Amino acid sequence: MMKNSIISTLSALIVSSLVTPVLANEVITINRANAIKIERITPFNLVHGSYQGRFTNQGIPSNLSLLSKIHSHRIQAEDLVQAAIASGRLAKDTLNDAQYLNSVEWLLNQLDRN
Repeated sequence: MMKNSIISTLSALIVSSLVTPVLANEVITINRANAIKIERITPFNLVHGSYQGRFTNQGIPSNLSLLSKIHSHRIQAEDLVQAAIASGRLAKDTLNDAQYLNSVEWLLNQLDRN
């Protein structure tokens, strides 16, 4: 039963990436003030990476714990974005990018439905 749940969750992530092609773009930005390259990960990769545990050091649980927190609304798009900012994977201004946040929120909702 749990195996089916995980498979359907991952399937939803994969299908959602096909449905919304805007999520598939990887962008490299440059922080000119510090001359540091910051990789801007896609919303899909942010949610998928969170599920895989890439942001546990920033307080984002992985796997079923993440799904539970999504379901109980204790983790939202802004939380994942802040974790990615803290890990250096996203620029701070991503918190002001409504399209990016909406895409992450949509993906989280897809996970919660499965």
